[in-house]
Amino acid sequence: MENKNRISFSPGLMNATGEIPEKLTNDIVLHSITQNNKDVLKGLTASLLMLPVSEVTDVELMNPIDYRNYTDKEIILDIKALVNGRKIVNVELQMSLATDSTWWLNRSLLYLCRTFDNLKGGNDYGYIRPSMQVCIVPKELFSDTEPEFYSQYYLKNERSGHIYTRDFSLRVLYLNHTDMATDADRSSGLDYWAKAFLASTWEDLKGLAERGDVFKEVAEEMYTVNADENQRSLAEAHRKYVETFTTLTNGLARAEKKAEEAEQNLQKAQQEAQKQVQEAQQQLQEALQQLQEAQKQVQESEQRAANAEQSAREEKQHAETADAELAKYIERFGVLKENN
Repeated sequence: MENKNRISFSPGLMNATGEIPEKLTNDIVLHSITQNNKDVLKGLTASLLMLPVSEVTDVELMNPIDYRNYTDKEIILDIKALVNGRKIVNVELQMSLATDSTWWLNRSLLYLCRTFDNLKGGNDYGYIRPSMQVCIVPKELFSDTEPEFYSQYYLKNERSGHIYTRDFSLRVLYLNHTDMATDADRSSGLDYWAKAFLASTWEDLKGLAERGDVFKEVAEEMYTVNADENQRSLAEAHRKYVETFTTLTNGLARAEKKAEEAEQNLQKAQQEAQKQVQEAQQQLQEALQQLQEAQKQVQESEQRAANAEQSAREEKQHAETADAELAKYIERFGVLKENN
C-alpha cells in the first residue's frame, strides 16, 4: 500500500540532485545494494517471483563480492540468491544486447543449467533446488514475438502445452515495456522496479521512494555506493569496460554483417557472371552451328557449280563432236555433188 506520509531521507540523499553517476543498470551497483541491504534483495526477488514480500521469509546472496579485493577478472553472476532456503534465483543484467542474439540466448541457458546443477554428492535427485534465471534487458530478445513486459518460459510439450516442470524456468523483464505491465506485474511491484532501473536522476529515484516501501532503501543504498569513492570507481570502471566491450561487439557485428553482405554480393556476381558465360557459350554454340550450316551451304554451292561446270564441258564436247561430224558430212556431201 502506498505511504501517504512524506518520506524522510538521509541528508546526503536529500540534497542529491541531477544525474545519478552510476545507475542501477550497472552490475556493480545492483550487486552492491543487494549485498549490503537484505531488504532490498528480498524486495527484488519477491517481485521477480511475483510473491508478496511476506512470503519471502529468508533470502541469502550466494555470491557476495569482497569489493576491497575486487578485480574485473572475476566472473560474477550478477545476483545469485537462495530464497526461503529452497529456490535459487539468478538475476542477470544485460543492457547491451542485439535482437535475436544467439550469444545471449545460449549464455542465459548455460547460466540456468549451471544453477540447476546444484545437487550435492550422494543426495537424491529430489534434493535438487528449483532454479530460475531472470534476464533484465532494455529491448526485445526476439523479433518474431509479441512484445510484453515480463515473459516466463518453461520446458513444455509442444503438442499439448503440458509443462514438464516448473523447477527449471527463465524469465525476461523488458524495461522498454513498462506500459504493458499487467495487474499481476503491478501488484508485485515489478513496474516500480523497472522504473528504478530506468531512473537517471536523483529526483526520479526519490520520487519512486515516495511509494514508501523498499524503494527508499534502494535510493539510500544507491546514494551510498555513489558517495563511496572506492565502489563508485569500481562501478565506473565496470561501466566503461561494458561500454568498450559493447562498442567492440557492435563493431564486430557490423563487420560480420558487411562481410556477409559482401559474400552475398560476391555470390550474386558469380551467379550473374556464370549466367552470362552460359549465355555467351550458348550464343557461341549457335554461331558455330550457323557457321557449320553456312559452310555446308557453301560446299553444296561449290559442288553444284562444279557439277554445272562439268555438264558445260560435256555439252561443249558434245557440240564440238557434232560440229566435227557435221563438217565431215558437209565435206562429203559437197564431193558427191561435184561428181554428179
